[in-house]
Amino acid sequence: MRLSCSLSVVTLSFLLLAGCDKEGKDSKSAAAGASEGMPKGTPVVTFDGGGVTLEQLQGYIAQMNPAARTRVETINQQREYAQGLARFELFVAEARRRGLENEPEVREAMKRAMVQQLLIKEFDEKAPPITDEELSAYYEAHKAEFVQPARARYSHLLVPAPKGSPDRAAKKKLAQALLDKANKLQPLDFDAFDTLIAQASGNPAAKPAEADTHLVTPDELKARLGEEVAAAASKLKQPGDMSPVVESDTGFHLLKLTDVRPEKNQSLGSVSAQLRTRLAREKRDARVGKFTEELQERAHFKTDEAALQKLKVDLQAPQAAPSGPMPGFLPTPPPTR
Repeated sequence: MRLSCSLSVVTLSFLLLAGCDKEGKDSKSAAAGASEGMPKGTPVVTFDGGGVTLEQLQGYIAQMNPAARTRVETINQQREYAQGLARFELFVAEARRRGLENEPEVREAMKRAMVQQLLIKEFDEKAPPITDEELSAYYEAHKAEFVQPARARYSHLLVPAPKGSPDRAAKKKLAQALLDKANKLQPLDFDAFDTLIAQASGNPAAKPAEADTHLVTPDELKARLGEEVAAAASKLKQPGDMSPVVESDTGFHLLKLTDVRPEKNQSLGSVSAQLRTRLAREKRDARVGKFTEELQERAHFKTDEAALQKLKVDLQAPQAAPSGPMPGFLPTPPPTR
């Protein structure tokens, strides 16, 4: 909620201020807090060395969404909100008086906040707008995601019986017997249907996955299994639907529809907001990667592989008690060259 976000803004400002006052004594920190703590404007709630102004409150409320603003409608709610902000400032001032800005947890939080602000200022605030030409080109390059033909997925059992083989009549009876068994199963019990593959193929080691066509278009199914099978498949409409025995030159087929994916035809206009966000993120990642490489080069960033080889990781060792905050971490950027 925006209420908590407002507190985060105040927290960040004090963390950054604290980083500039590393060497001061407690009394000196208190004096600095007293001179810096009270912002300019019309005081609403005050305390020695600080407070909250009307202008601050107005700014925070302007940043709230309508639902959050309902919590500061009445004078009592506004008083509690103003006093709550001031109490937080009072606690910050007391923490600074005690020199807590030098605690490892605080210093680590400040480093994280500084890195976050660096990323925001360097790569969000300076981000160039996505042009219509870029958006159109990106859509064309990824068009297969948004424009797709209808596809379906089947379990396909084949009783092999090439045309002219002497046992073709017997294999047809086997296929019909398997169809009778399949008809007794629950329509959506695809696993049970797939167990019939061993009986159909005559291979006891046959795996259920062998029956899966995966998602295919009608033309792909026709090219793979033939015109007769594709014609029978076109009549199956709902998952669980099953074909009769289909005869082809290769043998006798049973098909069970397991999934249907309708045609997708999303225009550039319908996905432009989504693509704009995605393209902006990819461009940002590329800029971060380039910036990271340049920063590492200027700083002569290097890794001693020999020293790294001496690092020991014992997966069975008991977990040690934490001795401080977890360190910040930035992953390796994607290559830019």
